[in-house]
Amino acid sequence: MEGRIRNHISTHTGDRRWTSALALTAFLAIVAIGSSGCGEKEQQADTAEQALPVTVHAPYREDAIRVISANGSLVADKQVTIISPVSGRIVSKRVDLGSRVAANQVLFVVDYSSLDAAVQQAQAAVSSAEQQAANLATEFARVQRLYAEGGASQSQFDAIRTQKAAADEGVKQARAMLQQAVIRRNDAEVRAPFSGLVGKVFVEVGDMVGPGVPLAVVTEPAPLIAKIQVPERDFGTLRIGQSATVQVASYPNEAFSGTIRQISPILDAMTRMADVEILLPNRDQRLKAGMYARVEIEADRRPNALMVPSNAVLQEASLVAGSTVSNITRTYYLFVAEGERAVRRNVTLGYTTGDRVEITSGIRPDDKIIVQGHSFLQNGQRVSPASE
Repeated sequence: MEGRIRNHISTHTGDRRWTSALALTAFLAIVAIGSSGCGEKEQQADTAEQALPVTVHAPYREDAIRVISANGSLVADKQVTIISPVSGRIVSKRVDLGSRVAANQVLFVVDYSSLDAAVQQAQAAVSSAEQQAANLATEFARVQRLYAEGGASQSQFDAIRTQKAAADEGVKQARAMLQQAVIRRNDAEVRAPFSGLVGKVFVEVGDMVGPGVPLAVVTEPAPLIAKIQVPERDFGTLRIGQSATVQVASYPNEAFSGTIRQISPILDAMTRMADVEILLPNRDQRLKAGMYARVEIEADRRPNALMVPSNAVLQEASLVAGSTVSNITRTYYLFVAEGERAVRRNVTLGYTTGDRVEITSGIRPDDKIIVQGHSFLQNGQRVSPASE
């Protein structure tokens, strides 16, 4: 029995040793797997912390300029549509499109044969009226003398005086009719009101025209006027004589200088816009009336401002709960490289000048502004900065 007990105990003790060995082996395997997993996590963490290459640049020190931009059209300072003052057929056309004309130069001639006849009739009427007035003047002198001597009655004197006054008035009327006939005759020769260029021609020889029918457009190529509209928020910054620059599509790389000539004293009640005219000397006459113009007016200037490239500034929008879309707030920010970390800075924007924007708060002059590689940066992310 005792031997059996010992054998049992020995057998049980052996089983326990085997079980412990198996447990130890399993434990070591788990530890090995855990160590392997930790190594992979550390490797992933090292990979996540790899520095992102970025480009940095210090803020620029430049003048920040507030610019009012507007689109408009160029118009001639002096331009007129020539119309026919008389009826008739065009018998002479003395200009073409683009012709340079002098003041009072004849442009068109309308058939004036009937007008010449009217002048001759009016001249004959004047001669007749003057002859009648002369006869009555002689008779009036005779009756007046008799009346003074008592040889003519009051009624006779009054009658001849009335006839003489009527004859004198007839002369005046006849002469006025003659003057009008001469004016109409002269109007058949249509003239330029001022020197300039012929911008349009509407008729040809043989065309029938009447009073008010347009014949041509005469324009003075210099100076020109850029007509724009400025919104209410910018109206208070404008003044007569203020400098402006104008660009047109024909000369995309050039800016033409001008000055504000007129500012409307009222704003349109519907659009809240005011009409403004920019005077352009156009001495070389390269600008043409009718061109589409982009106008920029310098409204304010802040010297020695902190400027950064506009693309370095990012923004995020937020909507306050319960508010409408119109109440969206925007936060502007950029990233600054501090050592090997990208640090987000909220900034306040000022004026935009070209491709740079003024920063009025949020950065220092010696900051290293991240200007490239910042689109998907996170605050505190590791970076590898390089100067631009």
